[in-house]
Amino acid sequence: MVWFVFLAFIAVFITRYAMNGINDMLGIGKGNNTVTVDIPQNSNLDLVSKILYENNVIANPNFFKLYSFVTKSTKGFSQGTYELRPNMDYEEILNHIRNQANSKDIVSLTFREGMNIIEISDLLNENKVCDKEDFLNACKSKQFNEKYDFVKDIPQNSDRYYLLEGYLFPDTYDFYRGEIAEDSINRFLNNFQKKIIHKSTLENYNDKVSVKELAAQGGKDVENLIIIASLIQAEAANKEDMYKVSSVIHNRLRTLSTGGKNNFGEYDLDRLRIDSTVWYPYRSRNVVPSDVIGSFKSKYNTYDINGLPPGPICNPGLEAIKAALKPDTTEYYYFCHSASGSAYYAKTNSVHLVNLRKARLI
Repeated sequence: MVWFVFLAFIAVFITRYAMNGINDMLGIGKGNNTVTVDIPQNSNLDLVSKILYENNVIANPNFFKLYSFVTKSTKGFSQGTYELRPNMDYEEILNHIRNQANSKDIVSLTFREGMNIIEISDLLNENKVCDKEDFLNACKSKQFNEKYDFVKDIPQNSDRYYLLEGYLFPDTYDFYRGEIAEDSINRFLNNFQKKIIHKSTLENYNDKVSVKELAAQGGKDVENLIIIASLIQAEAANKEDMYKVSSVIHNRLRTLSTGGKNNFGEYDLDRLRIDSTVWYPYRSRNVVPSDVIGSFKSKYNTYDINGLPPGPICNPGLEAIKAALKPDTTEYYYFCHSASGSAYYAKTNSVHLVNLRKARLI
């Protein structure tokens, strides 16, 4: 009799446990209020079950874990902030928190044309998208070589500060807060591949064409094109000015074959002397860290080196890239801008000096 009563007790207990578990699994008899939960990065099933239980999304964490094992849903939880309801069934809950697209912790950020990698990392860090140092280190690495041929084609230059500078295409992107730096970078690189490498419809072209193809037709590879475009982006005052600045850069680069001499008998024109290269990878002297400012000397300083710097100095937009592809035809070798943005161009140094006075730069 005792044995029978014990078995009956166990049967009732199991039945009640199973019924409660099944009701919890199906969301029966539970509220439809919205509950906000935070799933940390790299969460395992135990932690997720605990979070859901403590937030009253589920009533039976052990039954939830059992269901997860049976349905092979024990991994792949996406970090983020999610809105759930207690009357959701287990399958709906698991599908929801294993798809980061459902996360409410999304931030939309706009990266203006001409931002450099340090400025991009600062904006991502300020908005808690990813860690600044992780982002900068990833931009120095070769980990994207296998996924993107254009990254693999970037020349390996020991003087280059950031491998991916110039290739983080400026645009507006949606990010998840707390995502890994590599995921953030992939968004930029995918867009660069779409806009520059793949064929698309470009202004003044009847057929779809890629910027890469146009560069090759003009005797440039993607790297040189992006370097020139970055200089244009950093220096030009407006769209029209971009094509004039591009002509000055191209005219000076042509003197590399003549020892820096132009048709006006002037020398040393194979040094571009572009101010925005002097403090790269920093925007200006004011943002150079105080512990290095005393000894800092940029490897990109075009007052010191002939021709182009070792890499781009910022991430140019499409208009600057188009100006690099097709500069205006001029005989200008000099340009400058006033504080208000007025542009001055010159064929000779003597005229340039006059322009500098007009612009109140000297």
